[in-house]
Amino acid sequence: MQFRERRRVIQVIRTTYDPALKRGRSTLLGTLDKAAPAIGEELRAACTADELEEVKRFLDGRRAVGADALPEQMRKAAAYFRSHHDAAALAFAAEIRGAWDELKEAMRDAGFSKEKLRKAAKAAKEMA
Repeated sequence: MQFRERRRVIQVIRTTYDPALKRGRSTLLGTLDKAAPAIGEELRAACTADELEEVKRFLDGRRAVGADALPEQMRKAAAYFRSHHDAAALAFAAEIRGAWDELKEAMRDAGFSKEKLRKAAKAAKEMA
């Protein structure tokens, strides 16, 4: 099974050997939205149980990269700046601003625009 990342989606592809062609044949099973990756009904129907497990492992691996701890770290940084107003905090703030701009650009380039994330959050809220 292959996972091909495109601008806004992740394609889930099965490769099977075709004896007539004497090579592998790729079949697109479905896509996952990068902004809110979840296994939809179409993908669930197209995959075998083993393939579904592989998709779940892939999604878990994407979450475990380290970005999952970032929101909590940002909250801790906010608490730090509420109580520190010295020169060290100023230097720290300048470094964070640069990293924040870099992160926003990377998220936008990966297809996670602000508007797309708002729509995904709204859809998740409506489903709950």
